[in-house]
Amino acid sequence: MHNISGQLFLEEQGQNNYIRQLVRNHLPGYKTYNLGVNGAGNRGAVKELYLNPLPKNLNNVVVILMCSGIERYDFLKKDDDTAGINWHQKWQTIFPCISDRGLISEVDRAYFERIWTPRSDAIELLMNIKDAENFCKAHGYKFVFATAFDRLVNKNLLIDQLGNKPYLIDMIDWNNFISTGDFYAIIDMVNQLESPPMSMYEIHQHYYDKLMPTKYITPCSHWSKEGAKYVANFIFNELQKRELV
Repeated sequence: MHNISGQLFLEEQGQNNYIRQLVRNHLPGYKTYNLGVNGAGNRGAVKELYLNPLPKNLNNVVVILMCSGIERYDFLKKDDDTAGINWHQKWQTIFPCISDRGLISEVDRAYFERIWTPRSDAIELLMNIKDAENFCKAHGYKFVFATAFDRLVNKNLLIDQLGNKPYLIDMIDWNNFISTGDFYAIIDMVNQLESPPMSMYEIHQHYYDKLMPTKYITPCSHWSKEGAKYVANFIFNELQKRELV
């Protein structure tokens, strides 16, 4: 079971992350390869497939792309000299913002002012998903994707973002998308196990000052150990429906 996106800030996102609980609780015959890198976007997540090739001769490989915020743009740091799976922070991720994030703020602002548009976000996301889709086809792997946090990973909303290029929505195979139904993302589904509906910004504000995770959500607005257990169960049911496991 191959996860190529995720956060690893806390124990909940390490040994007890959803992909490990998915295998431990539901698919004990599988082995996990969790390539999630904290803070990276979808471009970095997909490129992990190239930087960390799986052992040869594996059978029934399922790759899960858990999409992050579509506004994030990743490139390799110029001074990284580490190696192996999950190099620590090898990606420099920039955001279209004008707030102060230290030395990278100048690049953030240039990205926002000279490059970024909602349409480029949408196209970049679709190309990243297509890249993962093609990689899996070439290697004989099964592939699905879902949205962890971003409501914009949604076919109808992306069509709006594409502006005068709506036809690009069919660049990817939407049959691979794990829908969360009336919830805008998996974090919304998990949050509503214990709280009223909130936007991603509201979830961040609500949990930010808590010293410990609640039952389902951490102070950094990710799912806790129990939340990851719920997500693992949800993903397992979706994989079973598709007869992928």
